[in-house]
Amino acid sequence: MSGNDEASKRFEGIRGILNDLRLMLGDMLAMGRPTEDQQMVIEVFFGTMGYLAKADRLVTSHESDLANRFMDELDLSMAARRIASEAFERGMHRNINLQGELLRFTDAHPAGSEDSKRLYDVLVRLAASDSKLDQREYDVMAQITKALGLPPETLYARLPPPVPR
Repeated sequence: MSGNDEASKRFEGIRGILNDLRLMLGDMLAMGRPTEDQQMVIEVFFGTMGYLAKADRLVTSHESDLANRFMDELDLSMAARRIASEAFERGMHRNINLQGELLRFTDAHPAGSEDSKRLYDVLVRLAASDSKLDQREYDVMAQITKALGLPPETLYARLPPPVPR
């Protein structure tokens, strides 16, 4: 595969993630402070994203750039951007309870719902964004898969496990 093909695939993947997020959050992130539900979605999404990005102990520029692009593409207000940044940081520093956050999300957006599927899709793409899937990232994705009520085969089909080195 040539470098151009790989770059094109990455671009398409990122564009897909942005479209998924736009669908999920849509117009709910208006100019002011987000509603309670909107804030929960932002906190869970970006917190989980930070947690996953740091699972392999290194947040790559691909992962952090992706989070920043999400904020830009979603036109987050300053208040929502601050919430997203703080949630991403908390996730990176393991200052969240991953299972608790996912439960909070599925209480409002049940397992199998479109929002739940979109969240999962975005997290799968994030895990693959730097083209270096680590076993720790895969293990976090396995936890997320279970918490979102998806069968383990879903993860394997979307993101085959890393080959041990």
